[in-house]
Amino acid sequence: MIVPPDPGNVSAFGLLTVDVKNDYVRTHVTKNPDLGVLAGIFAELEGQAVAALKREGFTSPVCRRSADLRYYGQAYEVRVAAPPGPLGEEWRAEVLARFHEAHERLYGYAYRDDPRHAVEWVNLRVSGIGPITRPAIPERPGRAEAALTARGGRPVCFDEREGWTERPVHQRADLRRGDVVSGPAVIEEYGSTLPLHPGFTAECDAHGNLVIRRHGAGEPGTSTTEKGQSR
Repeated sequence: MIVPPDPGNVSAFGLLTVDVKNDYVRTHVTKNPDLGVLAGIFAELEGQAVAALKREGFTSPVCRRSADLRYYGQAYEVRVAAPPGPLGEEWRAEVLARFHEAHERLYGYAYRDDPRHAVEWVNLRVSGIGPITRPAIPERPGRAEAALTARGGRPVCFDEREGWTERPVHQRADLRRGDVVSGPAVIEEYGSTLPLHPGFTAECDAHGNLVIRRHGAGEPGTSTTEKGQSR
């Protein structure tokens, strides 16, 4: 299990550090698509996507095409990416090949060589993407000083048979890259508390994530200390 820093804020952080994406769709059901009609629909959707992103302040918007296809008579579609550029017979063949491959991957079969099962085009889609400059996530330094030590303790009940016992408490802000805390223990930070059960370890990685493993789930024949050393 991975616990990111400030776990209560990770969803909001993600929303602020991903590209802006607007989706546009046009239903166009046909077994024999006219490439000129498809090109016109894609051009219209791409125009809407670009105009909307420019209104939001993006100077270099990106458009990505996709299409929902199905075998004729099915009630569900499979979405596949559609290549950029002009639409021709090679373009149509590429989309159909991607559909057959995706259908086989999802459901275990495909009718790519069976003319009795026509492919039906259902929806044409365009995703307009406004790329942003993502912030650089700093790496945490390793521990150069003495080994990590707990900051006191608190009563914790991990097992009803053992009852409440005093367990060490570590402050997450004290952790450095490579530090390993072995349970039973508690790791506290502002807004979150991590109870580390007996038999588990929590290792701090380069970006401050806590990587929690059960003893014996890593490399065979090794155990870890609070210094992050193997023995």
